[in-house]
Amino acid sequence: MKFAREIWLYAVPLVPVLWLLLRWGDRRSRSRLQRLLGTLGYAHIEEDHPRVRAWSRFLLLAGIFWLLLAAARPQWGASEVTVTQRGSDIAVALDISNSMLAQDVVPDRISRAKGELDSFLDRLTDSRIGLVFFAGSAFVQCPLTLDYATARIFLDMAGPDMLSEQGTAIAAALKTAHELLTRGRGDQPPGFQAILLVTDGEDLEGDWEAEAKRCLDDGIRIIPVGVGTAEGGLIPVTDDKGQPAGFMKGQDGSVVMSRLDMASLEKLAALSGGSAFRIGVDGLAGDKLFAELARLGKRDLQDRRISAYKERYLWPLLLALICFWARCLLEAGWSRQRGGALAQKGALLLLLPVFLTGGQASAGIVTPQAEAMARGRQDYLKQDYQGALSEFGAALVHDPDNPRISLALGEALSRLKKYDDAVREFGRTLELTDDPALKAEALYNAGTTLLAAGKAQDAVSRLKESLALDPDQPDALANLEQALELLRQQQQQQKDQQQKQQDQNQDQQKKDKQQDQSKDQQQKQQQEQGQQDRQQNDNRQDRQQQQQEQQQEQQDQQKQQEHQKQQEQKEQQKQQDQDKQQPQASEGKKNPQQGDEDLDREHALQVLKALDRDEQELKRSVQKRLKGGKPRSGKRW
Repeated sequence: MKFAREIWLYAVPLVPVLWLLLRWGDRRSRSRLQRLLGTLGYAHIEEDHPRVRAWSRFLLLAGIFWLLLAAARPQWGASEVTVTQRGSDIAVALDISNSMLAQDVVPDRISRAKGELDSFLDRLTDSRIGLVFFAGSAFVQCPLTLDYATARIFLDMAGPDMLSEQGTAIAAALKTAHELLTRGRGDQPPGFQAILLVTDGEDLEGDWEAEAKRCLDDGIRIIPVGVGTAEGGLIPVTDDKGQPAGFMKGQDGSVVMSRLDMASLEKLAALSGGSAFRIGVDGLAGDKLFAELARLGKRDLQDRRISAYKERYLWPLLLALICFWARCLLEAGWSRQRGGALAQKGALLLLLPVFLTGGQASAGIVTPQAEAMARGRQDYLKQDYQGALSEFGAALVHDPDNPRISLALGEALSRLKKYDDAVREFGRTLELTDDPALKAEALYNAGTTLLAAGKAQDAVSRLKESLALDPDQPDALANLEQALELLRQQQQQQKDQQQKQQDQNQDQQKKDKQQDQSKDQQQKQQQEQGQQDRQQNDNRQDRQQQQQEQQQEQQDQQKQQEHQKQQEQKEQQKQQDQDKQQPQASEGKKNPQQGDEDLDREHALQVLKALDRDEQELKRSVQKRLKGGKPRSGKRW
């Protein structure tokens, strides 16, 4: 057994709570009556019997219980039936290149496309769906299937990280989708098949025109769907930790701006005699797209057996009616106004079918955006903010001018720490509404988001505007105090940084001055060292010159001594020669004149030696005077 509307079962525990409230009311009324009339006052009340009152209350609570059970629509007794599925085959080719991360549509192109496709699957019936993902290459992510839940699972997995080869290979996408549809067709004749191409159409690669013509020749329609804007948007990038790291740049270092190439998509649609769609203008769940799909026609897809449960709500409804009628008859027997009581109870019973069918009627008029908002609210309460973002985005597709949807979308983006996108959605809410309360809430959310992003100045401005519209906001006041404190800290940090920068500049100037002084000192030291080196060189040269002079003097003395020895040897030789020439007979005779001659000869030799010494001394003295020295002999010539 199962229940078609289980939500009514949550109200069943309220039945015993209602019984406790009725008992408490009886005791309170009895105590008041005793204080007023005494202990026997309760027995004098007319048309009141404790046992009748107890049974009446029991039948009321039992009727409510069975009525709630009937509203839950119990079902049991499953039986298998054979169903022949008729419909068409649709291959969805989704672009997952890096350009689909551009944020020119909220929240970004690929998330918006997935939200649109999810809404498309909600409305799609009796058709097989297949998924092809492509970038620089293409692959089949989900084969043709009637299980839309499985297709949604694969669709949620779509992302640029699934393909390392980047680009927009339309030809590869069409070829892969063509092969997928051809395999799914089997032996049946062509037709009843289409390719839903969802892309930004930028930087088309390959011979896509030839591949598109092959698809059309095989009876496969191509329906292009553009994602993005002609103005384009930047492509964010993240680091290894998943944190924002700026925007994508080209080879020349400039930031890449991705734009929707709607002209190429219109050219592709013209090949099949149709027109291109654009997300945000037409929508994938709109009547125009489904009118295009209806032109495909339907064929027998497959026969399958399904389990069908029978509705059994009539049994608890019948028990509820019996309980209410029994209570009505029981009270009518003890009441003087039986007719009025029966009329009232009969009117209540006539309203029961309306009560039971009211839920179904109201469910039939629930709009798609309301259902998406309800699912998104449930995901938000479960802290599944990514799922809530997808649901709110799907709701925004159905009703793009609804300020409350933009407000909810901004809250989900703020929870995902996409602060800039959240502030943009809150600003969009302010543009779409004139309700002061809603504006105050949007400004409060914008201020809180800016505070979380660390932009204290903007946060203070938004929170003050919110309080101006609705001063009774304690949370806004608390956040305003935090924003002011953060602003003060940021200003103080800025001042500290400026002071620190000034101190660093001063320190740098001092260091530069010290370095200049040290350079001057080094230059002076180098100059002094050079002078000392030159003086040492001069002293060394003087010493060397003195040594050379001393050596020269010693050499002159040696030469003089050798010259004197040579002169003496010459004189001795002459004397010997003269002695040999004289006769030996006259050796024994002494001649006074000869003695005088010997003395004169010795005196002449001495005079010659003295003259030679004077001559040598004169030469040395002259050399010294030429070199700047003083004569050693002290004589003046």
